[in-house]
Amino acid sequence: MRQSLGHVLASAACLVLFFFLGTWLQQYLFHSVPAAVLGMLSLFLLLLILGEIPVWLESGVQLWLRHFSLFLLPPTVGVIVLWPTIRTHAAAYGLTLVVAVLVPLFVGGWLFQYLGRR
Repeated sequence: MRQSLGHVLASAACLVLFFFLGTWLQQYLFHSVPAAVLGMLSLFLLLLILGEIPVWLESGVQLWLRHFSLFLLPPTVGVIVLWPTIRTHAAAYGLTLVVAVLVPLFVGGWLFQYLGRR
């Protein structure tokens, strides 16, 4: 499927508008949920209501997905720049990552089993 410049710009504008909607929702209704999550959830709900993905959105997003790795460059550069600090606190970062993964994993598993028995 060939992407036109109009589809790419329209899909980018759509994503930005839903991000702003998520920001508004976060500011006035759901303070503890990140704006990006609220925006993507809003877009998902709209697409569920529509029952299909509009052609202009699907073809525009295909280009974004094909070059998604470019969005990971800024965090990678940040890790490279801050590597001396990260290396000095590697044990704390490692422990934080392990706890942040294992605690929700075990609590979620326990909750799933608990609710499954009820």
